[in-house]
Amino acid sequence: MPDLTKVKRALAYLREEIPAEDISKNASVQHPHNTARVVPERLPPQTVKALSQLEPWKAVTATLLQWAGIALAIALCTLYWHWALYLIAVMFIGARQHALLILGHDASHYRTLKSRWQNDLFSNLFMMWPTFASVEAFRKFHATHHQYTNLPDDGNRHIWYTHDAAGELAPDWQFPKSRFGLFMVLLRRGLFLTGLFWIVRGLIGSTLVPSPGWMRATRLAFYGGTAIALTVFGGWTAFLLYWIVPFCTWHIVAQYVRLICEHSGVDADEEEYAITRSTIPTLIERIFILPCNVGYHIEHHWYPSVPFYNLPALHEALMERQGFRENAVVTKSVFASLGECVDRAAHGAATPAAETGR
Repeated sequence: MPDLTKVKRALAYLREEIPAEDISKNASVQHPHNTARVVPERLPPQTVKALSQLEPWKAVTATLLQWAGIALAIALCTLYWHWALYLIAVMFIGARQHALLILGHDASHYRTLKSRWQNDLFSNLFMMWPTFASVEAFRKFHATHHQYTNLPDDGNRHIWYTHDAAGELAPDWQFPKSRFGLFMVLLRRGLFLTGLFWIVRGLIGSTLVPSPGWMRATRLAFYGGTAIALTVFGGWTAFLLYWIVPFCTWHIVAQYVRLICEHSGVDADEEEYAITRSTIPTLIERIFILPCNVGYHIEHHWYPSVPFYNLPALHEALMERQGFRENAVVTKSVFASLGECVDRAAHGAATPAAETGR
């Protein structure tokens, strides 16, 4: 569990002003989260603009589907109780919680609804607040992750504790690892304490990030109303079984697997291709680990203006470019991406992972 020094550093970071201007060197489309790095494959502006067009109904539908899946899992497990069914429900609900946060991540890039205040309110009500976060707080970290990927100001260093005070990779984020070492990292993270810390950090941290007074009041009403409803209807036990347990176990594991796939052990000759890999998951992996097209990560880093439902089309457009085809690190499954983080260790390699996306 992170020590108090790390907590204090993260809380101080929340209070800092984050640059909101477009700092990119060769943008096709202006966006406040464009990277300061050089993107080697710039698509024509008209292509990026077309792919960046918002279709709010797709984001709303995806959100409702996650909640429908959660409700169905709870109903089936309640009606046909069995310990094995409960374990599947925990994994499925944890994955849906992960999906809600991924959709909230899209909202942090202003990619959900066209009006910014509606974008933030909708994402907070249906994605972020139920998962003990807020779109404003996540945007605080994630904006700088995009702007300064793999540089000292990268927000991932603060939210994931990937580096120590000296700027060196923390042990958990040093790759390649042995298969056992990787398993132990995921096991330790999935044994509840990390999830509890995320809950406390999210609830406290969200109060420190500037947001409109009406949003703060709505947030208080949301949590207060939820607590009252759970008390009146005797739902605290169900809340623990079907929300807290999935959140603190499988949801956390999926989060760590995703980030490892995105930014660890990326082997590319060109530096700008080595900041991240894309992972195209199998059907089962899409359900339980990488939902909502989140695996198209190098595409997303280069073009944060493109919403999640257009990332496959963005990938296809980039694959038509020889430079991308020859240099981008793209795998066809989560296990293939994880394999790239451990196979070299199994053969005796001892070089640390490139400091990608930290």
